[in-house]
Amino acid sequence: MKRTALLLLAFAAAGCSKTMTDDSCRKVGENMLQVWQAESAKAASTDGADSEKARNVIKSEGDKLVNDWLTECKKELMGRRVDPKELDCLLTAKSIEQINKCAEP
Repeated sequence: MKRTALLLLAFAAAGCSKTMTDDSCRKVGENMLQVWQAESAKAASTDGADSEKARNVIKSEGDKLVNDWLTECKKELMGRRVDPKELDCLLTAKSIEQINKCAEP
């Protein structure tokens, strides 16, 4: 998932028609967390990793993913121009695969 955040950062910096705002960074982060939680829940239910410790690790990793995204987004992207189609793609993606595809030309 860390690779996903780096890919998002790389593609978003290349966009050209909408300014990335604090709100945009936050909304993308929220969607990334929802995707992470959904994908993790699917994996946990099929792997049987339903213990409280596993849930805590999954939650912690999701929180770290979002915090890393927000830090990098605010540092590297805020105030820069991004492609609105790519931003919309990130905001509506429902899987990690879809998030990765947002960065494809």
